[in-house]
Amino acid sequence: MLVETIQTSKKLSLIVFIFTMTIVTLTIIPVLFPAYYASIFVNSDQFGAGEISALEPGIFFIPVVISIVLTFSVFVISKFKSIKIPRFDISKRKSLIGLIIILVIFSVHASQEVFEKDHHEDFVQIQKRLQQWPPDHVSFEPHVKYILLETSMLIFGNYRIIPTIASALLLVIVYMFTNKITNNKIGGLVSSGIILQSDIFLSYSTTPTYTIFWSLFYLSSVYIILHKTWILSPALFVMSLLSKPVTVAFLPMSIFFILNTNISRRRKIILLSITAIMIFAGAAFISEGQIKSSFWMEGFVKGFTAFTYQMRFDLIIVVLLIPVSFGLYLISKKNGMANNISIFISGLLILNPILLSTTAFSSQPYRWVPLIIFVAIGAGMMFAKYTESKINNEDVIEKVDKTPKNSKKRFSKKSKLR
Repeated sequence: MLVETIQTSKKLSLIVFIFTMTIVTLTIIPVLFPAYYASIFVNSDQFGAGEISALEPGIFFIPVVISIVLTFSVFVISKFKSIKIPRFDISKRKSLIGLIIILVIFSVHASQEVFEKDHHEDFVQIQKRLQQWPPDHVSFEPHVKYILLETSMLIFGNYRIIPTIASALLLVIVYMFTNKITNNKIGGLVSSGIILQSDIFLSYSTTPTYTIFWSLFYLSSVYIILHKTWILSPALFVMSLLSKPVTVAFLPMSIFFILNTNISRRRKIILLSITAIMIFAGAAFISEGQIKSSFWMEGFVKGFTAFTYQMRFDLIIVVLLIPVSFGLYLISKKNGMANNISIFISGLLILNPILLSTTAFSSQPYRWVPLIIFVAIGAGMMFAKYTESKINNEDVIEKVDKTPKNSKKRFSKKSKLR
């Protein structure tokens, strides 16, 4: 019996597309015109908006406009004429070679920094905290981060080694995740390659101050939901939370992913129940001196404008935002995972303004790493040929395997009698 799932809902795809494009548009406006929001919403004396024109183009104006024009043209043409883009895949052996090449390139880059001293100002505080760790009393801190850094120093005599290994593992998990939801190895390599060229990723890939641990554990917690070992997903999320507490704000996106993935109802109920507990626990943590007494409009505006200057060295990610958002909508009719990735992208974009306007959290460049990951995965999904969902196949197999053996025998005997 065929049941219409949430993945194939055209209405859902349209709602997700409208929401995503709204957030992406609000983010792209200050990319095109950096002073535009400040001239309207923020005190001009504080931000110096009066010194420059509100419509003065930014450094990304031309490439972003070109990407918008090309994307809109393809979108309009696709509505009137079917566009068949040739897509191909490679063998497992060739994809493994490609992944090794990506890791070798990353290793060459990392080798130039792994033995250098960390010059971030916060590293002094990290060292002091590690000297006092473990603490005398239990508190909500990034204990997993401290454990891994202490292990790195204990085994290798260097705080940078395990953070560097974690960054390499992130490239592998991105490849595996993209390959899993597209059944296309080229897409996986493209996703990992896009992350590898990211200036923000490379800038924080070896540092012990702002580690990649939280991004690695969070992506792993999402990825493992699609596997038989899905029960480990909450544990990986907790590890992400104990590497960077801000991960608690990712829970709404995780909930959407669970609901919009074609997994068994039992698996959804268990994961959602555990997630609900985490939400209450996380809300209790955030409420402890972190919530502002009122909504801060300037902080909300800063959240969007921060993307412009913090991503100024990541041209490819900025330019890909609109094409990937449109592309995910187009393929969402054949692969419901496209809606999930769209929600991750839009959710991570709106998260920064929300946190700055309602909490005491600050905006930092390394917090864009999860966004870079999901934009790269979305770009990788464009290279896949969508026929039948790989995840749906696994669910069908799971249902068949659960069929009682006795019933199969009875069926075979009846067929013989006939």
